[in-house]
Amino acid sequence: MIPVSVIVMTKNEEDNIPFSLPPLIQHFDQVFVVDSNSTDNTVQIARNAGATVVNFTWNGQYPKKKQWSINHLPLTHDWVFLCDADETITPNFIEECRNLDFSKDGYFVSSKMIWNGRQLNHGVRNNKLCLFHKNKFHHPVVDDLNINGGWEVEGHYQPISRMENPKIECIKSTLFHTGESKNWIARHEKYIQWEKGMITKNAFPKDPISWRETLKSTIHGSRFRPLIHFIYGYILKCGFLDGRAGFDYALKRFWYNHHIVHGVQDSNL
Repeated sequence: MIPVSVIVMTKNEEDNIPFSLPPLIQHFDQVFVVDSNSTDNTVQIARNAGATVVNFTWNGQYPKKKQWSINHLPLTHDWVFLCDADETITPNFIEECRNLDFSKDGYFVSSKMIWNGRQLNHGVRNNKLCLFHKNKFHHPVVDDLNINGGWEVEGHYQPISRMENPKIECIKSTLFHTGESKNWIARHEKYIQWEKGMITKNAFPKDPISWRETLKSTIHGSRFRPLIHFIYGYILKCGFLDGRAGFDYALKRFWYNHHIVHGVQDSNL
């Protein structure tokens, strides 16, 4: 078994965890499901699959769900893997983790989107620092508790290092991330409100990779941000090769970034 403690955060994820949990439980030594009072069958499915289920009720303060889990769960291992309920690990990812020497402090993990049932092999991938030594990184307290759209889980930023110059590498193999066009906009509306507030307050913590931090700080509130994201994902990263699904996904990301930028600009008037 891979000597890593896996943490899967859920809330009404009965459609996703029948796919995401079994390979985690089969290959990783310890798997927790931290559930936020689900009203569907999430908890029962997770227990039947063999995960240890822990309930989480947010008190409206920090630590939020990710850091709370690291602080309070009886983790067997120093290494943790934070996996979303709509992400599914692949055989290549499992094999790479099995052969990992854990000589670094943390690892970025990327995911390919399953968009409307089709695997996108091109375009933008989601990259997260979600496999790391629990004592070497932490999710910081940020000034977002009074921002509209904030929620119980830490937002779209990376954990930060407890040391200078952490050693970070990337896992070469990818996960699969399930997405649906029909509910994507509704689900991302709160993210838009949150990110607008974070940009206005300049509240984002620094990315642990210097070049990523420079890039993010340059384009976060730029009026060209929607176009930059579209050109990068759809053209430079060849998202057009994924056909209609690739175009639809790139268009949704353009919509998302467009609403963030215009919201920030309106708030500055």
